[in-house]
Amino acid sequence: MKNKNLTKYAIYAVAVLCAALINEHIIKYVKKHVDQQGYLLVLIDMAIVVLIFAPTFALVTKYTKKFSKVYLDTSKKMSTSKNGTLFGFAVAVFILFVLYASLRHNIDVLKDLKTILP
Repeated sequence: MKNKNLTKYAIYAVAVLCAALINEHIIKYVKKHVDQQGYLLVLIDMAIVVLIFAPTFALVTKYTKKFSKVYLDTSKKMSTSKNGTLFGFAVAVFILFVLYASLRHNIDVLKDLKTILP
């Protein structure tokens, strides 16, 4: 696979993962502060998705795509080998893995790594 295609797919993957993580954080925040129950909660949830999350997700995707591109370009420049993009992508995926595990699954990856590694 060409390095240009790898960079494009890596940027897309990191951007989508970041956007989904931010969206999940917003959803948890709103659910925490909405005190309604039953059908009214369903209507409020639907309205929030349409009015807030759809534009927010589009905006977040736009900026995380730009951020991902800058991040991977910088990691490529800082790396001495030709695998700078791959290294930058691996680091980004590890960071996102830790954040996903913490936010979405309540798993403390760093604590578990500290117990495994001396």
